Amino acid sequence: MTFMPRAASLFALGVVAACGLSPAGTSPDDELDGGPFDGLDAAADSSIFPDGSPSDASLPDGAIVPLDGGADGGDGASTDGPLVVDTGADVGANVDAAVVADTGLDSGFDSGLDAGLDAGLDSGPAADACIPQASEDCTNGRDDNCNGLVDCSDPDCGPQYECVPTVPTGWNAAALNVTSRATCPTGFGTPRDVVVNPSPLPAGCTCTCNAGGAASCEKGSVTFYGPSVFSSDCSTVGTFATNVDDGNCQSSVPWGLFGFGIGANASLRATSVPLVANTCSALVGKSVPPSAETQGKRCLAASALVGGGCPAAQSCARRTTGSFLSCVGKTGVAACPTGWPIGHRTGTGITDTRSCSACTCGSTASCAPATVTFFAGSSCTGTAVSSPADNVCRPMVTTGQSATSWRYDSVVLTEGCQKTVDALPTGTIAVTGEETVCCK
Repeated sequence: MTFMPRAASLFALGVVAACGLSPAGTSPDDELDGGPFDGLDAAADSSIFPDGSPSDASLPDGAIVPLDGGADGGDGASTDGPLVVDTGADVGANVDAAVVADTGLDSGFDSGLDAGLDAGLDSGPAADACIPQASEDCTNGRDDNCNGLVDCSDPDCGPQYECVPTVPTGWNAAALNVTSRATCPTGFGTPRDVVVNPSPLPAGCTCTCNAGGAASCEKGSVTFYGPSVFSSDCSTVGTFATNVDDGNCQSSVPWGLFGFGIGANASLRATSVPLVANTCSALVGKSVPPSAETQGKRCLAASALVGGGCPAAQSCARRTTGSFLSCVGKTGVAACPTGWPIGHRTGTGITDTRSCSACTCGSTASCAPATVTFFAGSSCTGTAVSSPADNVCRPMVTTGQSATSWRYDSVVLTEGCQKTVDALPTGTIAVTGEETVCCK
């Protein structure tokens, strides 16, 4: 028997294959499956694709199979043929962080550093979905430096960015300094010198009443409705009005024109003298609290871009520095939105019109019931008979008595003053160019 070297044998097999011949005991395409001459058609020979890929039944007989057409499925240490460059899609591997080309031995995953799912083929250099950048951009919602951390969750963003409540619609991200007009912090601009939180307190108002002069119930005139000569029923013969003066004795008796003292038939109907009140003046006391505004500065965020890496309802935004607070601002007067509870009233200036209204005071004096007293003697001496000055008809004196003088008496009660209209606060502090700024 003659033995051929292995190379010659392989060459011979190639010749046979090229001529469409098959060694004895083999199927027509057995030599094309890259396996031993085992008599099995390539469509049934699982040794061709040990990684579990679809069989080559779809390949026409006589086709040359130089490359592995299956998917990397983790077939261990099986060799895919004499020369394999993997052209299948990775179904279990991560994205290549470096250029990866399989050259024969499949280990289940690419031998390069994987950082994500591979969407491409391993037929050559594979594009990496995460290409490391020099630094993390904290406002784009991406992992720029490929460390698995996005924006505010990345320590690189900590010094300059922080998680804040999401800025609501109609508001602007802002920084506010309530005590200083220092330079705006990095990342903020549109500076505005402002007055901050002027006092909301109204003016304090008091009203003081001062009495002037003296009240009197004995100044004025009293009217007597005259007697009847024949009876004491106050059937009027005439009336007589005369002045009374502070309770002084009056020596001229009414109806004295008859030339004698009025006797038993005399009657009268005396009226009260009107009150002469004391005067009252009102004095308003006003105390206006300090306006108490501080000199501050408001700055707006230089960019509206915000990033991720924060809890729900929060965004990664530029961090304020120094004595500046992280806030949102809105023109005019507004209620603070959710997440930004501390409100500040700001503007470019104030106008203070706080004051007090006028007040008035009135006399408290009143008169005790008045009396008219007739005396038998002159200068209001001797026997006396008193009658109320209540416009009721009464006998002037008792039977047999005559009168030669009289006196009108009344006293002042509760003399003084009291407020009738109090002083009230008026006006307010108006803010020019008002803007509501709410901070977290």
